[in-house]
Amino acid sequence: MRPLPFREVVVAPESVRRALTQMLTRPSPPQSLLVVGMAGVGKRTLARSLAAAWLCPQRTPDGHCGACPVCQKWSDAGEHPDLRILRPDPDQIKIDAVRGVRQWAVFAPTVAPVRFVLLEEAHLLNPAAANALLKTLEEPPPRYHFLLTAPASDLLLQTILSRCRIVRLGALPTAQVAAHLQARCPLPEATVQAIAAFSDGALGRAIRWAEALQGSDNAPRELDALQALLGVFARLGQASLEDALRLAHEFREACKALEGGSPSRSARAALALGLEYLVQWYRDALAMQYPDAPLRFEAHRDALRQLAQRFAAPERTHDLQAIIQARRAILGNANPQLVTENLFVRLLTVA
Repeated sequence: MRPLPFREVVVAPESVRRALTQMLTRPSPPQSLLVVGMAGVGKRTLARSLAAAWLCPQRTPDGHCGACPVCQKWSDAGEHPDLRILRPDPDQIKIDAVRGVRQWAVFAPTVAPVRFVLLEEAHLLNPAAANALLKTLEEPPPRYHFLLTAPASDLLLQTILSRCRIVRLGALPTAQVAAHLQARCPLPEATVQAIAAFSDGALGRAIRWAEALQGSDNAPRELDALQALLGVFARLGQASLEDALRLAHEFREACKALEGGSPSRSARAALALGLEYLVQWYRDALAMQYPDAPLRFEAHRDALRQLAQRFAAPERTHDLQAIIQARRAILGNANPQLVTENLFVRLLTVA
């Protein structure tokens, strides 16, 4: 699809938006810009919007004009004669792709004042491709600029980082994600709140889940798993100690489904992620003592109140530490069944 004007791109935090707006007012773009942030936070959308703005000779702080001859060259598929996009194929960017860019860089821009190379998931450059890119960044062709995206800056070679200006995208507040979903997706309020809560502030991920729900009677597998986790957490405020082993089993089963929701997620990583959500649940339960405190799982305030009323704040604080220790144990190759069973026994033991 065609790139969005910069004014329509959701960017967090606001300080990043201000810095990018200032960049768009300058005569020329930075030589190399790296956009980092977690999956679904909008790195690719932002990078394409910035490329469109800098290609446009009539750009404003709001982005590209959409009407000039340069902007009219954008195809419906999001292609432009003065933009080259490199993506992993299938799981790495290979040296042949970088060599192709170097050959393309021999030619002057077709219609725009500059040309851009966009490397999506640049951390997946294989060693040979990374070294070839480094040579290009060290001696960039005239009027050629580079945009890179990656989940984190430390996944790239330090020598590449030293030649890039870095833009770090942050997560959106849960309420803001929910507001965006309500404006574009006709879904029940409870569903919107669940998607927003589990999106980790990544609007792209939330929109993908919401659109999948609109187009099918079946929820995305990952969202189903996350909702199952919430069901387990919600019972901690009323379940008896005899329920501990069953809840631990249900927790592990939900994490198994969570593993299947992402091709790159291992079984241990999925368990650790499930425990991270449990940490956030207990933090919300501790925050219940402050009436105006924002909650990550706002839609489950009643279940959180049950947990807060059942266990005193010092107990919940100790339980929170136990969850964090269990997460470390899982990542340290401890037995998942023993760790989770011991944890849920601890969480359901009333002092």
